[in-house]
Amino acid sequence: MIHFKQNNYPETLDKYEEALQIAEQKGDLSGKAACINNIASILFAQGNVPEALKRFEQALQIAEQLGDLSGKSSCLNNIGMIYRAQRNYPKALKRYEEALQLIEQLGDLSMKATVLNNIGEIYRAQGNYPEALKRYEEALQIGEQSGDWRGKAAVLNNTGEVYRTQGNYPEALKWYEQALQIDEQLGDLSGKAIRLNNIGIIHYANGKYLKALKNLEEGLEILTGLGLSESPNAKNIKKDIEILKSKNPQN
Repeated sequence: MIHFKQNNYPETLDKYEEALQIAEQKGDLSGKAACINNIASILFAQGNVPEALKRFEQALQIAEQLGDLSGKSSCLNNIGMIYRAQRNYPKALKRYEEALQLIEQLGDLSMKATVLNNIGEIYRAQGNYPEALKRYEEALQIGEQSGDWRGKAAVLNNTGEVYRTQGNYPEALKWYEQALQIDEQLGDLSGKAIRLNNIGIIHYANGKYLKALKNLEEGLEILTGLGLSESPNAKNIKKDIEILKSKNPQN
């Protein structure tokens, strides 16, 4: 998945739409595919899943037409993310594995770590935690070799998710805080919002409602500032905040 360093999704979307028009005017298929892929990534982040899938499929067709293995692997990975969001895990896993085969041919370590992480996410969603942790560990090792800190933060976070699901809150918190530290070093606001939400959930599970509420509200404020107030992450945080406030937190 592409990460947008500008931290301003609506503005970035406008720029990619303009770039797409220029690429189409020039007949630049490679540029067109890249723009469509980026537009789809933003639409997905904003929660417009059907339109994102449509755009990713368009980009995939162009990549296949060009024989662009790198572009094709990126599109397959992103389509896998769409299916994962729709909880269609068999289709998601199929797309990820197709992407992984191409990435191994290309020798792209950073992308390999990303896809391994995503495959781990499928196993986690299916409740196969040992297999999920195995894939996360592989992704983490590769990410450290390639220097992909943003990807490393995502893997650390997902490892924490496994331990949280298993009820091991101290271990989960440890992994989340490591991920948050990287987000802050990188200035990755979107990642920071996700980590704050997850840390808030741990505080909630431990009965520390005021701490949880503070984390969740800070995460929501960040997402709103990014133009992502209607994204799936933001909607989940809003629900969690409502639940917390209904408990009249005093501690």
